[in-house]
Amino acid sequence: MQVWLKAASVFVAMIGTVANAAPLDAEHTALARLSGHWSVKQTLWTTPGAPPAVDPGDADFAMVLDGSRLRQTLRVAAKDKPFEGFGYIGYDTVDKTFFSAWMDVSFTGLIVAKGDYDAAVKRYTFKGQVPDSTRPGTTFLLREVMSITDNDHFTYDYYETHDGKESLVVALEYTRSR
Repeated sequence: MQVWLKAASVFVAMIGTVANAAPLDAEHTALARLSGHWSVKQTLWTTPGAPPAVDPGDADFAMVLDGSRLRQTLRVAAKDKPFEGFGYIGYDTVDKTFFSAWMDVSFTGLIVAKGDYDAAVKRYTFKGQVPDSTRPGTTFLLREVMSITDNDHFTYDYYETHDGKESLVVALEYTRSR
């Protein structure tokens, strides 16, 4: 009986914590505007200086977890191998920072980056580090930039820094599907 009472009191405490969570705000409302189905054009540079691969794709965005995270499922019909990725963008009301988390079929890890939003230019910028598969035990810097053009268009650019030089690796152009 004591175990049951202890478990029940822990559960009630957890519910109280959730009930006291910060209400959604302007940051979450802005992310929610990206919900929907999008056509995507992916430009991928596998070798710096070489011509990129350009492939079509589509993405679905939805607010999840009581509207606190924007979830994306991305599919690209790449000529050599179909691509699929899954990620989240959110706003931490405690830290007052935006974050992104990403995983896809091209690696087994998780990319986590934090950043901010510049309202003057409608741009989110995230920075983080990723394990370098070519140099085990090391990491490289990444930067992600999401620029909102209007309600029906935005871009997402992914940069990596190797040997002190930053390069654009992936450019995604999103157009809302009707």
